[in-house]
Amino acid sequence: MATTIQSTALDFSTIKNNLKTSLTKSTEFTDYNFEASGLSNILDVLATNTHFNGLIANFALNESYLGTAQLRSSIVSLAEGIGYVPDSANASRAIVNLTTSLAGVAGRPNKITIPSGFTFNSTVDGVAFTFQTQEDISATDDGNGSYAFQTADGSANINIFEGTQTTKTFLITGETENFAYIIPDENMDIDTAVVTNFETAASSAGTTFTDLRNATSITESSRIYILKETPKGDFEITFGNGTVLGVSPVAGNKVTVDYLSCKGASANGGKSFTPVSQINVNGVNYTVSSTTVSNSFGGSAKESIASIRTTAPFQYATQNRMVTAEDYATLVQRNFGSLLNDISSFGGEDALEPEFGVIFLSLLFSDAVENDTISGETIKQTTKDDIVALAKDLSVASFDVKFTDPVQTFVETTVFFQFNPNLTTLAENAIKSQVQDVVSDYFSKNTGKFKQSFRRSNLLTLIDAVSPSILSSRCTVGMQQRITPTLTAISDYTLRLPQSIATADDVNRIVTSTAFTFQNKNCIIRNRLNSNVLEVFDNVNSEIVVDNIGSYTGDTISIIGLQIDAIPTGESFIKITATPENQSFVTPFRQDVLKHDLQRSLVSVVEVSTDVLN
Repeated sequence: MATTIQSTALDFSTIKNNLKTSLTKSTEFTDYNFEASGLSNILDVLATNTHFNGLIANFALNESYLGTAQLRSSIVSLAEGIGYVPDSANASRAIVNLTTSLAGVAGRPNKITIPSGFTFNSTVDGVAFTFQTQEDISATDDGNGSYAFQTADGSANINIFEGTQTTKTFLITGETENFAYIIPDENMDIDTAVVTNFETAASSAGTTFTDLRNATSITESSRIYILKETPKGDFEITFGNGTVLGVSPVAGNKVTVDYLSCKGASANGGKSFTPVSQINVNGVNYTVSSTTVSNSFGGSAKESIASIRTTAPFQYATQNRMVTAEDYATLVQRNFGSLLNDISSFGGEDALEPEFGVIFLSLLFSDAVENDTISGETIKQTTKDDIVALAKDLSVASFDVKFTDPVQTFVETTVFFQFNPNLTTLAENAIKSQVQDVVSDYFSKNTGKFKQSFRRSNLLTLIDAVSPSILSSRCTVGMQQRITPTLTAISDYTLRLPQSIATADDVNRIVTSTAFTFQNKNCIIRNRLNSNVLEVFDNVNSEIVVDNIGSYTGDTISIIGLQIDAIPTGESFIKITATPENQSFVTPFRQDVLKHDLQRSLVSVVEVSTDVLN
C-alpha cells in the first residue's frame, strides 16, 4: 500500500523522508540502507526537484490572487481584470494669480491670451522643478493698462502643474484591433494625457479620444482609449475594436499622446513660481508677475501595492458610479488619495439632524496639507470644489454633497500597574518607560482615523506583556474635546462625545476643564457633585464664581454664556474632559476621530514586594 505524501510538506527533509517511507513499503527495499547507498543521492535529486516544483507552484498560485500576490506586475494585472486601473504618478500643482502691465503703451490690445504650456521655475529643498499651465488664459485691459489673467471659466486662480510636456507619436501601419502601443515613460501622469487621432501623418487637425475611465456611455461610434501600466512599469494605450469599445484608428492614421512626465511628491511644497519667459505684445516683451495663492501640492508616486490591493475591490463594486455613500468614499479616495489620510461618508438620513437627499463627507487631510499654514486652507477648499465637480459627473442620483469637519475626541488615560522588582533585572523606571512606550504605540497604531476605536482590554493586555514583573494593571479613561473661544466674548458651546457620560456622584467630578481666566480669576469648569449642572470654579481661592454655566446629559455637554478672557497656558483652546459611562471602550461616530492626549495621560507604578505576594 502506497504512502500518501502531503502536498503541503514542501521542505527538503520531509520530502526525502516521505520518499524513503514510500520505498520501504516495497519488498525490494524493505531492509535497504538508504543513507549508505548511492540511492541516497538519487533521493536528494528527487527531493530537491520536488521541493522547487512545490515552491514554484505555490508562488504561482499566490500570484494568481489579488490578496496574496506580491509582484507589482501581478497585482496590476489582477486589478485590471476587475476593471481597476492603478493610478500613475501624479503631477504636483500650485495655484497662482498672474498679471502684467502695459500702462502707458500706445496701441495696447484690449485682450491678451497666453497659450497653454506657459512655464514657471520653482525650487523645493534646493531642487529645481518646472511648472506649466495646462490651458489657455486671457486678460482684459482694465482701462489703465493692467491685465489680470483668468481661466476660461473666469477664475483668477490659475492651476500650474509640475512636469515636462511630452508627446509620443504613433503611425498606424496595419491591424489595430487588440494592438497595444507602448509609452516608455514610468513617470507619466495618465490624468494629463490628451490623445488625438489624425487622418494622415501630415494632418494638422485631429479628433480627440476619451479615457475609458471618464466615459459615461459607449457606442460603436465612441472614440475611447484605455491607458494602463505594463508589467515593465511603463504604459500602453489601446483603442476600441469597432464594436463594443467604439472606433479604432486605422492604417494611415497618426495618433499623438500628449502628457506630463512628472516627478511626483518631490515637487510638493514649492512656494515661489517665476515665469520662465515674457509675453510678446506688438513685438515688445513684457514681464508676467506671479503671486502664489497655494504652494504646490497633490504630487504623488505611482499607486502603491497596498493601495491597489485595498482599493481595487471597492472600485469594482462602485462601477465608477456614485450611488451609495460608500461609493462616494471609494471614488473620492481613488481620485484624491494623495491629499487625504482618510474619508468618512454617510447619507443625510443618518446625520444627527436628518437631511434627506444629501451625502455627507468628512475629510482627514494629509499631514502635509494640515501643516501648510500658508496654503493649507486653499488646498482644502480647492479639493472640496473638485470633489463636488466629480460627484456631478459620476452621481446617478440628485444628491447634494456637503462636508462636515472631523470631530476630534482625545482619550486621556491613567495607567496603574503593580511591579515586582524580584522578577526582573530592570529598574522600576525602565519598566515604567517601556509601559509608556506601549501606551503611545497603541494609540499611534489604533487611533487617528475614522472608525478606529479604543478598547481598554487590548491596551491592558499589551501592558501586562511588557515584563513578567508586571503583576497587574488597570486604566481609567477620560474623553476630551476642545473649544476655541473668542476671547472676552460671551459664547455658547455644545460638545457631543462618542460615548455617554457617567452619572454624577458625590465623590468624583465627572466633567472638568483646563484653566482659563475669568473676571481676573484662574478658573475651571466642573460639574457639581451629585449633579449634571456645570459651574465655574476659582482654583486659587477655592470658590464658586458662577453656579450654573450649563449642564451635561447623555453624550452632550452644553455650556451657555461663557466668557473667557485669557488662557494662561498660551494655547488657543481649553480642554473639556468627561468620564465615560463605560470605560471599557470608546467608539467614534461617523465623523469622529479618536486621538491620544499624552500630556493629560499618566503612568503610575506601585512596587509590590515578595513578602506581600507570599
